[in-house]
Amino acid sequence: MSSNLITRMLGVLGVHAAIGALYWAVVEFCFAKQKSLAPDLIERLDGDPSRISAYLEEMTREVLLAGIGGLLVSAVLACLWLVLIDRNPPIGDKSARGKRGSWAGLMILALVAAVGLFCAKVVLAPIATLLAASVPVNAAGLGVILVALGYWLSTAAFAPASTKVAVPGGGLFGG
Repeated sequence: MSSNLITRMLGVLGVHAAIGALYWAVVEFCFAKQKSLAPDLIERLDGDPSRISAYLEEMTREVLLAGIGGLLVSAVLACLWLVLIDRNPPIGDKSARGKRGSWAGLMILALVAAVGLFCAKVVLAPIATLLAASVPVNAAGLGVILVALGYWLSTAAFAPASTKVAVPGGGLFGG
């Protein structure tokens, strides 16, 4: 592995870490509120702040696990794509455009993994019955969008100049 590849991979991890911090902030400051719990649950808890807090912590943990897990998968797949193009560099623009299939395939794999994590941890999990109707869908939607953004942004920014044409919009980052 070249030191240039390691630098690019660290950049990918940095982009995903920044997006993970953004996701954490949105979950913590937007979703971790009493309004995110189902109204009938609040009624059953008789407004007990400690019990409400316990349910909010559980909801926050599950939503964060799904989102951060999706971002980790995305980071690994983005790094894998960088390794693939480092091991088999393109020769000319036509060859570089040919790398778009592997880029897209790994992005789709990242999105499928993110949707699977959100379905397992939030949307279809037992905790979904304790949440307001919009919370599982909104959290999953935000998480999947951020996974796509993380994969695209990190590969667009850190792909070698000779391969930027393989990433849609990669030319925005120089090259």
